[in-house]
Amino acid sequence: MIKIGINGFGRIGRALFRINLLHKNYQIVAINEIDPDIDNMAYLLKYDSTYGKLFNNKISRDGDYLVVDDQKIKVYHERNIKDVDWGKHNVDVVIDSSGVFENVLGAKHITDNKIVDKVVVTHSPKSGIDLTLMIGVNEKSYIKEQHHVISSSICDANAVTPFFHLINSKFGIDIGEVTTLHPWLSYQNVLDGNLRSVSSPGHFWNDYALGRNSTVSLIPKDTSLVSAMQKVISGVEDVVDAMSFRTPTAIVSAADGSFYLKTKTNLEEVIACVEAYEKEYPGVLLLDNKSLVSIDYMANENAAILDGRWLKVLNGRLLKFVLWYDNEWGYAKRTYNIIEFILK
Repeated sequence: MIKIGINGFGRIGRALFRINLLHKNYQIVAINEIDPDIDNMAYLLKYDSTYGKLFNNKISRDGDYLVVDDQKIKVYHERNIKDVDWGKHNVDVVIDSSGVFENVLGAKHITDNKIVDKVVVTHSPKSGIDLTLMIGVNEKSYIKEQHHVISSSICDANAVTPFFHLINSKFGIDIGEVTTLHPWLSYQNVLDGNLRSVSSPGHFWNDYALGRNSTVSLIPKDTSLVSAMQKVISGVEDVVDAMSFRTPTAIVSAADGSFYLKTKTNLEEVIACVEAYEKEYPGVLLLDNKSLVSIDYMANENAAILDGRWLKVLNGRLLKFVLWYDNEWGYAKRTYNIIEFILK
């Protein structure tokens, strides 16, 4: 069985662990987490305010090991991914879910020195990676011998890019606008204050609104959606603009957007091409017409769910859409699928 290491045991790291408990495709043999309290790691894995308690798994600590059922997983507490002895555990792939750019550079070190074969980074750094990979968009670009540090991009881009790619390839897109609505994140405040950067520790956000109480307001902010999309589809920056709101909700994001098409079409043609794409790339884009709200998509493993109720084509050219996506579970499943793809 493929052996996996996880660097950073926060929201995405634990979601990946839980997904593997369901699918059982890999053996997780090592975790690196700067929090030295392994009992707390076990507690946070077992009890989750969003996804619930793990009723069917025995989770405990044994010295410097996290024990899940009958498996002992070595836990390290290093600041940098390169200081972990991944090779001792014969790790094939490390998932860097720390969100810290310094670990991207460390990932290059451990792949160049053949300590591990691949590192999958769960964000979209400006440099330091060999390829940003999205199944259903640019998987044909992957070259096993060249691409070792791979980005799974960000949750917003994983939701919007496949739909953009599909529509642009079928009808062409002249121009577009997307607004994402994203739940609060752990680094935001519950009381007004300044806000530290996660990716660059020691630095502070200069968008002061993002430091406001995250539980009572919609907070408008810039987004890296378009720059992340640009890494898999060249020319997106000339076509699409985007902004975001942080929402006072715990889970599930939405993308509300419009594309002005180059070729006239109708709703039936758009639905037909989406349904064909669904069959070719299961788990990436799902068309759903149910009368649901955001929480109903919690733990949905698709990259995005296209809400058929709000899908419209106006005057043959203006395509209106709403996408739903679980920004933790659905995104973590994309990372999980990337590992399946690069190792098969």
